[in-house]
Amino acid sequence: MASSSPVLVTGGTGFIGRHLVRQLQQERTPVRLLVRSARKAEALFGPSVELVEGDLTRAADVTAACRGISRVFHLGGYYQFGLRHRTELWQTNVVGTTHVLEACRRLGVERLIHCSTAGVLKSNHAARTHRDFPAHPPAGCYYKISKWHAEQATLTAARQGLPVVIASPTAPLGPGDERPTPTGRMLLDLVKGRFPVCTRTGLNVVAVEDVVAGLLAISAQGQAGERYILGHTNLWLVELLQQAARHAQVRPPRAVVPWPLVAVGGVLADAWGWLGGSGGDRLCWETAFFARQRQFFDCSHSHEALGWRPKKSLDETLAAAIAWFTTR
Repeated sequence: MASSSPVLVTGGTGFIGRHLVRQLQQERTPVRLLVRSARKAEALFGPSVELVEGDLTRAADVTAACRGISRVFHLGGYYQFGLRHRTELWQTNVVGTTHVLEACRRLGVERLIHCSTAGVLKSNHAARTHRDFPAHPPAGCYYKISKWHAEQATLTAARQGLPVVIASPTAPLGPGDERPTPTGRMLLDLVKGRFPVCTRTGLNVVAVEDVVAGLLAISAQGQAGERYILGHTNLWLVELLQQAARHAQVRPPRAVVPWPLVAVGGVLADAWGWLGGSGGDRLCWETAFFARQRQFFDCSHSHEALGWRPKKSLDETLAAAIAWFTTR
């Protein structure tokens, strides 16, 4: 059934965002996007989507985009690793989110879904839960530091009465990862034969389509001030790449590199990226720091509270992602 109330999506031309916008279009929901490039948005979605050109870092642009809106999906953000990205990470992820929170408060938006990342959660347990938001920002990663501060501002706004809910996706995979995200880049590197070795890293992956279904479930049923993890399969990186290699018909990584060697490489790559203005994205201190972590998640709270469960298997998810990256 079509909705008469317009929905604002920030980050609508991004990986998760484009899937969300297309789903809203299928449901005949009026959609408005805050975008930096109207041309790109028009090419993706056609003329049926209302466009407001602007930037999250400018409060006036955010206010203009939020005016007359009942529901906001805040997916806009900057997702990169490496020391040289820290300024843009802070401006987009923290300052931009603050602008969204303030505009929604002043304009009386009925529901705000803030898309954060499960990566900020931390626990000593086998799998992290929605309650494992740390008291202090994570060390060693400017991306996660920026997302922690944005989420902290969101929680404060919720305590002050703003109807905002937090979505915490794990590592989404699927077609349309154009930038690509760091997780998608791993698959692209594998397809291109640039992944001869890997690290002992634990991660959780989920189909991007299932993340979108989770966002819509949060919009409909999520409780203000709550956090909902949107994830699916916990596995080791080497297992992920072995399965992906079968779909790509390429050779999987041949060895697992000891972490101290990765750490040294990360420090050197960061220095090179800082001095030279390039590099330090695939391998830097941040990626090295988290390469030895086991980021497994327990999504049972989302299943029980939202009635949401991922539908796509890991095999289906990898097949779709590899098929898309193979054409890149």
